[in-house]
Amino acid sequence: MVLSDKLDAFRRKIFKYRLKQQYRKPFRIILLSILGLICTLIIGSLVSDGINAIKNSQSYGKIKVDWYRDYNNVHLRWARRNGISPFTTTKAFHKSIGNLVHDKRLVKIKSNKYYIVKSLSHSHPYLTPKAADLLEDIGKRFRKKLDDNNMGNYSYQITSLLRTKESQRSLSRSNVNAASTTSHLYGTTFDIAYRTVTKRPLPGMKVEVADAKAIKLLSEAIGELRREGRCVVVTERIEKCFHITAVY
Repeated sequence: MVLSDKLDAFRRKIFKYRLKQQYRKPFRIILLSILGLICTLIIGSLVSDGINAIKNSQSYGKIKVDWYRDYNNVHLRWARRNGISPFTTTKAFHKSIGNLVHDKRLVKIKSNKYYIVKSLSHSHPYLTPKAADLLEDIGKRFRKKLDDNNMGNYSYQITSLLRTKESQRSLSRSNVNAASTTSHLYGTTFDIAYRTVTKRPLPGMKVEVADAKAIKLLSEAIGELRREGRCVVVTERIEKCFHITAVY
C-alpha cells in the first residue's frame, strides 16, 4: 500500500467518529458552557481569595515607625548642593520643565509596581535622576522585606515631590507644619506616607490598608538606606509621612 493510500485510510478512520452535522452545534454550545462555568469558578475563587486577603489586613496592629530626625537645615544643605534652581511660580515651572527633562536634570515620576503617586495638590511629579533612583531603591528594599516575611504585594504612597515657591507659600498658609523654605523646591525630596500602604491582592486590584507590619518594614527599608548614606530623613508626625532627601 502506497503512502497516499495509508493516509486516506487514516483520514477515513478519523472522520468515521465525527459528529453528525445536526449534532455539532449543540455539542459546541454544551462544550463552551462547560468551559465558561469552569472559568467562572476559577475567577470567583481568585476574587474570593483577594477579598479575604483584604479583610485580613485592613487595620490590625498599632502602627509604629522609626523616628528619624534629620531636620530641615540638613535637608536644605543636600538639596541646594545637588538640586535644581527653585521655580518661583507654577507658570515658570511649566515654561521650563520640558527643557529640564530633555537635559535629564529632572525625570517624571509615575506610579509603578513599587509605589503609587497620589493626587498632588501642591507639587509636581518630578525629581532629579538620583532622587528618582533612591525612590526606586526604597521600593526594591521594601519588596524584599515583604517577600522575606511572606507579606504579599504592597506599594507605598508618594504624597509630595517638586514644589515651586508659589505652591510652598500656599501650603504654608494652610499647613502650619510646612516650612517657608523647603528642600522640596530643589527636586531632590519626596514624602512617603506611613498612615497607610496600598495592598495589591490581585492583578489590577488596589486597596489602601493600615497594615502595621508592612508599614514597619517600609520604615526599616528607609532606615537602612539612611544608614548607608543614601538619604536624610525626618519622620513627620502631623503629616504622617517620611520626608526624604536624596544624598549624592
